[in-house]
Amino acid sequence: MNPKRRKLLGTSIAASAVVLALAAAPMVGFGADHLDAPGLTPPSSRADADINDIYAFQGHNESNTVLVMTTHPAAGAIAPLEYATDVRYVLQIDRDGNARKDVTYRVLFKEPRDSGSQRYVIVRAANGNAKKVARGWTGSHTDIRGGGKAFVGLRSDPFFFDLAAFQGSVLGEDNNRAFCDGDETDFFADFNVNAIVLELPDRKVGGEVGIWGETWQRGSNDRIDRMGRPAINTVFNSGADKNAFNRTGPYWDRRDFGDNVVNVLKTFSALDSEGAYSNAEANGLADVLLPDVLTYDTSTDAAGPLNGRALADDVIDAELNIVTGGFPFAGRDGTGAITGDCVGPHGDYMNRFPYLGEPHS
Repeated sequence: MNPKRRKLLGTSIAASAVVLALAAAPMVGFGADHLDAPGLTPPSSRADADINDIYAFQGHNESNTVLVMTTHPAAGAIAPLEYATDVRYVLQIDRDGNARKDVTYRVLFKEPRDSGSQRYVIVRAANGNAKKVARGWTGSHTDIRGGGKAFVGLRSDPFFFDLAAFQGSVLGEDNNRAFCDGDETDFFADFNVNAIVLELPDRKVGGEVGIWGETWQRGSNDRIDRMGRPAINTVFNSGADKNAFNRTGPYWDRRDFGDNVVNVLKTFSALDSEGAYSNAEANGLADVLLPDVLTYDTSTDAAGPLNGRALADDVIDAELNIVTGGFPFAGRDGTGAITGDCVGPHGDYMNRFPYLGEPHS
C-alpha cells in the first residue's frame, strides 16, 4: 500500500465505530443517502457503489452547471478508496419533466495503478447516440469534448449533520445531547468520499431539468443504487422497500412508494404543536417530493432541496422542518417541531472547480 493510502486508512474513523454510531438512527441514517439499504448497509453490500449525495448548482462561470455525485461513504473506513471496475457510475438528466432520462453521463474505470490512481472514461449518451467525451486519471482535472471539464477522485465529504443531537432529540438516547444545545458537532466533518464532478455548459444540460445518480452492475441490467433529492429513500422507506426503491427508476416512485412518504409525513408531523398533516396535505407534499429527482432551473442559483442543491445548502434543516410539520400549507405557520440542527456548512468548499474541499489526511 502506498504511503498516502496508508495514512488515509490510518487516520479514518474505524468502520466498526462508524456503524455503531449510526445503528440507532433509522430516520436519517448515515446521511443524505449513505448506507441506505436495510440494516444500515450499502445497497447490494457494495460500499463502492453506494451513492451519498447529488448536487447541481451554477459554476463559477454562471453559464455552466456543475453536477456532482459523491459515493463511497467514509472512504478508507467503510468504503474502499478505489472505484469499482465492474460498476457503471451514472448521472442522469431529464429535460422534459417525465422522470425519464434524456441525457446520460457514464463513468467507467480501469484497475488502479500501484499509486492508487485509476484511468477512467466518460461516455455521454443522448438521442440514441453514445460517445466518449473524456478520459482521465483520478485525482486530476480533464477537459470534456464539446465543452466542460471533469474531476474524479477523493475529496472531503461536503455533507453536514449533527447525528448525536438527532439521537438525543428524536430517538431519545441518553447521550446528553439535543439539537442546538451549544455542543453542536458535525458528524461528517472529517470524512472523505469519492466524487464525480462535471462542470458543463448549460446547453449540454438543459434549462429546467431533473437530475439523479445511479450505479449499475456492468454487463447487466441490475441497478445497485440511485438518488436524486437528499434523504428520500433514507427517510421514507424501510425494510425491503429500500432495496426495491434503489432497483427501480424514478418514473414509478409516486405509484410504488407514495404511501410510504404519506405515512412517514403524518407520523413525524404529529410532533408539531399544530398537529399532524392532513391526508390531503401529506399527499400533496408527497407529490412534491416524488419522483426522487433533483429538479433544477439552470438559469438560477441553486436553493436545495427543491431547486438544485449547492454544497452549502442546509438541506437537512429544510427536511427536518418539512417532515416535522413545517411545510407552509394554508393555516400552518411553516415552522415544524424541529427546524434544524444548528450545524452549518463546512469551511473547505472551493469557489472554483472542483468545488469540493481537499481530502482529509
